[in-house]
Amino acid sequence: MFLGAKGGSGVTTIACNFAVSLAQESNQNTLLIDLHLPLGDAALNLGVDAQYSTVNALQDAGRLDTNFLAKLVTKHSSGLSVLAAPGKFSPFHCTDEAIDKMMSVARLDYDFVVVDAGSRLDLSGTNLFEDAATVYLITQVSIPELRNSNRLVTEFFTAAGPKLEIVLNRYMSRSLGVDDEHITKALTRPAKWKVPNDYATAQRTQNTATPLSLEDSPISRVLRQMARVACGLPANAEKKKRFSLFG
Repeated sequence: MFLGAKGGSGVTTIACNFAVSLAQESNQNTLLIDLHLPLGDAALNLGVDAQYSTVNALQDAGRLDTNFLAKLVTKHSSGLSVLAAPGKFSPFHCTDEAIDKMMSVARLDYDFVVVDAGSRLDLSGTNLFEDAATVYLITQVSIPELRNSNRLVTEFFTAAGPKLEIVLNRYMSRSLGVDDEHITKALTRPAKWKVPNDYATAQRTQNTATPLSLEDSPISRVLRQMARVACGLPANAEKKKRFSLFG
């Protein structure tokens, strides 16, 4: 589950590209659910044209099963399945029970379920936090976001809570004069991942609807490491040894 400390943290970009990497690195059935309602744009980021959406699943949660869910998802060329947010503005209030039902059905058919939750704290009433194998808290090195992160960690991620991994997005060393020691103090723990700042690459891939994960860049390397660790693989793939007939 991916959660932002503040709007604009880059949750959707990270979640989408992590999900693509996870599908490819694990070679297992992987589903991305866009719960950043009503204005989620995971489908736009991935360049998929979704006929159905998360709202279709939630408003018919009573009859939702694996067969119904299979009809709602859209397949990305990477092999990732996507349950997109609505393409048009669709104000829709769903119950916590509907979200829990959707998640339980999704886990029956998929080995990995990735959730883009945006910065929706109203989801704390669902089982998402409790059932998530890992919650990735996306933040940036700015005073407002570090403050929000501190409040979120303190409120939702106690020792008995879900596994938390903090991701510093658009990271630059000593951003705004804030060093790693002060960042760790603000977050109450070290950041697990640092996604480097490469705005030009991120903007280009968004404009072309080409996932960052499908090309080699400093950003994609970190996201690939995150995905490999999530599916139980070493963070870095072993390089194939080269043999020479003349060695």
